[in-house]
Formats: sequence, structure tokens, C-alpha cells
Amino acid sequence: MKRLRPPLTDAGEKWIVMSIQKECADRLRETYRNLTGSKLKSGHAHELVAAYFGYGTAAALQAEVEYPVEAIEAAAVLIPDLALMGRRQSELNQVPTDLQPVDDLAKEITAYLVDEGYFSGKVWHARDLSDEINSYVMEDPMLIEDALSGEIASTNAYFDELYIDEVVVDVTDDAFVATLTGSLNGEQDQDRVFHGDKINFTSTMTMYRIAARIAYQEPDFETGGSVDDSMYYEDDPA
Repeated sequence: MKRLRPPLTDAGEKWIVMSIQKECADRLRETYRNLTGSKLKSGHAHELVAAYFGYGTAAALQAEVEYPVEAIEAAAVLIPDLALMGRRQSELNQVPTDLQPVDDLAKEITAYLVDEGYFSGKVWHARDLSDEINSYVMEDPMLIEDALSGEIASTNAYFDELYIDEVVVDVTDDAFVATLTGSLNGEQDQDRVFHGDKINFTSTMTMYRIAARIAYQEPDFETGGSVDDSMYYEDDPA
């Protein structure tokens, strides 16, 4: 799969990047003013917005041309960089001590992106993404089960219980990759010969980067598995 949007090439499009960044920063400043009656510096707000999008500085976000933030409208999944936001908040000088927690700041930015029509996909708002990935799969288990149809057909069981035991995440320069291991469990048809009622699987979920460092295309799954034959054999007598 390739990115759906081309890189920014002219000043007009680059202004859009600044516009989104500035609008999000203004939203943070407005929210803080409404909550406290005090002012959040523009520079601080811009740095926190840049961290939300996965960049260590506001200048780095503004300099991004390969994965423009304005392409976020074509993204399917958004994963705010909460850890980086927390780090930047602690690094910046003279940040108000009563500034909202990072999670609240991130939700405020997300809400603005959604409200203004910049983004309409799913948001994985978590530091540990295992639960988010698990929930995504459980919403549509056929993402994995379809690829196991051959193994299912080789048994005489009815399969309806998908379990994900482990999720290992690897974020590269151009993709978010998660390796899922688990099992598909079924119930044996008692009137037929037993050929297994559990299928162990490994599935690789890949989402290609499309905007900034946190916005990705629809996940793509590659799954393989085999029938667990451990029930076929009994331990040899001592």
C-alpha cells in the first residue's frame, strides 16, 4: 500500500500545516483561559501540539513535507503521542503548574480535529496500545478468522472464540506494525471424528503512515495458523 496523499509542494499548502497547528494551539490556549482565567503562552501551546503529532519541536512539525499533517483527513487511525507530550511539558520552561494533564490536553486537540472535520477515523488514546488493538480486532474478528478458514475446514468443530494472548508493537519510519499471537477456540461436533478444536495463530497488523507521525491508513492483516494437535496425544505412561 502507498500513501494516499502527495507531499506538500507549495507555500499555500504549507500554510495549511501552520493553520492546523495554530488552530490546535489556539484551542489549548482558549481552554486553559476558560478554566483558569490565565494565559498559556503561544509557544508552549505550539510545542505541545507538535508533540501530540509526534514531533520533538514545533519547528520539526512545520518542516515536515513527506507526511504532511493536512493529510490527516485521509487517515483511518490516529495515535496521539502521549509520552512525548508528557516529556515536552516537563521540559518547557515556565509552563503553568495548573495546566491540564497531558491526557486532557490530547483529548482537547483530538476533539478539535474531529469537530472541525480534519479527522473522522478512530483514535487510540493510550500509552499501552495492546488493549486498543485487541478491541479493534474484537469489533470484527473476521479480520483474522477469514485467513484461518482452511484450518477451520480441516476440523469438525464450530469456532466462535478468538483470543489474543500477546501484542508486540514496532513503529518504523513509515508504518506501525503489531504482531498478534493468540488462538481461535471452538466446540467439537460430538457426532463427528475429533480433528482439533483450537487453532493457534500469528497475525501481523500493518498500518502505513499517512500524516505527521501519528496518523495511519486502515490496518492490513496477514495471518497464519495451524490446528493445535496437543490434544491428540496423551502422555506415555511412566
